[in-house]
Amino acid sequence: MCGIAGELRFSNKPTEADWEKISSLMARRGPDDSGIWNNDPYCTFVFRRLSILDLSENGHQPMLDASGRYVLVFNGEVYNFADLRRELKTYGVQFRSHGDTEVVLYALIQWGHKALEKFNGMFALAFYDSTTKRLILARDHAGIKPLYYLHKEQGVVFASQYDQLLSHPLSSKSGISMDALGMYLRLAFIPAPYAILNHSYMLEPGSWVAFSADGKKETGSYYSFPCYREPSLRGNEAVEAIDAALTASVKRQLVSDVPVGGFLSGGIDSPLVMAKMRLLSSGIIHAFTLGTEGDITDESQDAISYAREIGVEQTVKHFSPDQAFSMIGDVVNACGEPFGDYSIFPTMMISRIAGREYKVMLSGDGGDELFWGYPGRAIKFITASKDFRLPLIGRKIRLRAEKYLKFGNSSPLSRYKTMGHVQCRLHTHLPENILLQIFPTLPEWPADFDKFNFDGWEVNHAAQWQRWNEFVSHLTMVLLKVDRASMHHSLEVRVPLLDREVIEVASKVDWQSCLDIERGIGKMPLRRILEKHIKQQTQVKRGFAIPMGQWLRTSLREVFEEKVLKRDNFLGLEMDQKVMRDLFQSHEKGRADYGWGLWPLLSLALWSDHYAVDYQRR
Repeated sequence: MCGIAGELRFSNKPTEADWEKISSLMARRGPDDSGIWNNDPYCTFVFRRLSILDLSENGHQPMLDASGRYVLVFNGEVYNFADLRRELKTYGVQFRSHGDTEVVLYALIQWGHKALEKFNGMFALAFYDSTTKRLILARDHAGIKPLYYLHKEQGVVFASQYDQLLSHPLSSKSGISMDALGMYLRLAFIPAPYAILNHSYMLEPGSWVAFSADGKKETGSYYSFPCYREPSLRGNEAVEAIDAALTASVKRQLVSDVPVGGFLSGGIDSPLVMAKMRLLSSGIIHAFTLGTEGDITDESQDAISYAREIGVEQTVKHFSPDQAFSMIGDVVNACGEPFGDYSIFPTMMISRIAGREYKVMLSGDGGDELFWGYPGRAIKFITASKDFRLPLIGRKIRLRAEKYLKFGNSSPLSRYKTMGHVQCRLHTHLPENILLQIFPTLPEWPADFDKFNFDGWEVNHAAQWQRWNEFVSHLTMVLLKVDRASMHHSLEVRVPLLDREVIEVASKVDWQSCLDIERGIGKMPLRRILEKHIKQQTQVKRGFAIPMGQWLRTSLREVFEEKVLKRDNFLGLEMDQKVMRDLFQSHEKGRADYGWGLWPLLSLALWSDHYAVDYQRR
């Protein structure tokens, strides 16, 4: 796990970028080694290394092939590198290292961008052919590792962190993207391929983009999660297939030249990963758990019970409002671009604790998105389908479904035009009508943004589309959070549930085998697998959350008043101060809980003050 950056110039004239500074911005991603390659008049590569596999100098990057023609910077892990290594040897490749980076390099030399289809892992990479002057940028199938790029007439700059783009001279006079700002205000993050500056982008998961020094651009996709697939796995068959795939995934992801630990919550996914780690390892397994001092969101007691039954050592720490306040600067620095998911606070805290002892953690991320693990959203969505006619539906469950068809005190879902609108509202942090009152000139959704375009009503297609949407939109936000929080503390987080084999099996499973509408719980196959390892498991989903609503009324109230209520615009977008103040007062006095929607505004204000003052005038 490392950090990468670089540029391809469309002429041989240098851009005068300060590459030492740009490299230092990602020093936390790679404290063990660094390298800069600029032996080409058009291209520069920069690398920071967190040594996980092949700790010797043979793993140094930027890595060149034996001829010196090809250059690679690679961030992440390809877990099936041993199989690819054996295959490449049949083509006569001779390896000098025993890690995955050199395998990735020669795979790209042998197969070009077609090699990406063979990789099972998490990665962002840049690959350059110094003869043809062609640069390829690529990102893993699920978007576990981020990769940004800035494309202008002078050339292309790429980086693991967005603040690196902000530090490059090419970002000058780019201006704020109103499309990206509008999406952030709705979703509390900016989804790929958009980014906050004009001419900048986040590469989409499962895709690649290539540039030549003459300015030509190519794009391609090598993986996409299916919107719909006829289910072929149900009941016990589904459970056994998932169990086998997950076991194989954890085994692959335990391969490391440094010790591997794991995050452990009181839910289902991380305990299941931890149980597999225990099954596959004969050594000591160390789990790290974070609590919130007895708050309703606190899962620490459940996690303690899990650790005891699974048989792992455990470190448990508790998180307080005072700690959250002291971490605000770190959160802004770690993100580099506007980001409004406040669960980044506990994620950063647990990463800090684990990072003191370990370089690699396994987590349970991805289980919710693959196996309908957000029952509140899934049931609201599925029961909104006009074709919702399950045999189980009786009076009791119909009443439950009717309850799910409302958003608290707001209007029922039936007022929304399509099922896509229903899902969109479930992910919008503040309702559109409130956002329009706060920001009278709020930009429309970008015309080319299609993640919520779904007008079907048939229940099976609707259920699978809802799962697809969670995977391609919400999951990417979760993964950004984990990457930023963990890498800020020089920690690699691996996600076995997002292994390509696990995803392939999950895509074949019938939704009715995953979602129990009567009890309001999801991930039934994962629950049944976990039953093989522990006797009792939690039923209520609480998530990795903090009491942000309460904190905004107490420890964060003054900073909100100072940073949000005293301004009249966000990055040039007009804000109605009276409406904003009335909304905050309603929250402060307890008449409503807008914590989910207010923190993204504070986060944006903090980012704006830290990074974007100059960009407002460009």
